[in-house]
Amino acid sequence: MLVALAVYLAVEITVLVLVGQAVGFWGLLGVLVLSAVLGAWAIRREGRRSMTALMDAARRGRPAEAEVADGMYVALAGVLLVVPGLLSTLAALVLLVPPVRRALARRAADRAVRAGSARVGPSVTVVGAGGPAWGPASPAGPGRLDTGSFRGTVIEGEVVDRGDDGRPST
Repeated sequence: MLVALAVYLAVEITVLVLVGQAVGFWGLLGVLVLSAVLGAWAIRREGRRSMTALMDAARRGRPAEAEVADGMYVALAGVLLVVPGLLSTLAALVLLVPPVRRALARRAADRAVRAGSARVGPSVTVVGAGGPAWGPASPAGPGRLDTGSFRGTVIEGEVVDRGDDGRPST
């Protein structure tokens, strides 16, 4: 891993020197500053879009794996744009293309399943999705519980904490 990082840094510096020789110091500095500004803008814009999509998936009660993966790749692209370097900028611009992000997400999911850290089957539903609204934006009013928007079955019960001996404690 350390060797790969050293090779990447050597190639990045070589590319910076070659481009700097071609466009001059100020041109190179301009490109690096522009990529940092673009990275900050992309993190903000795409991060907000990903968060909106994630919240929408949670509200609808559907799995949000695609939205989470998309947000992670956008964040990675933003970080790569902020890091000074032309190769990292190129990689970030490729990551900002939605079909590329979807393909990478599918590949990562397949690898996780093969590695045993994920499974194919029913997805986990976000807890609270479609549940009652509460808080300042609640339709029932600030700090009030809106039970009319609840979609699902309510199961009444109580939590029983078992002690070390296996008997319920009080």
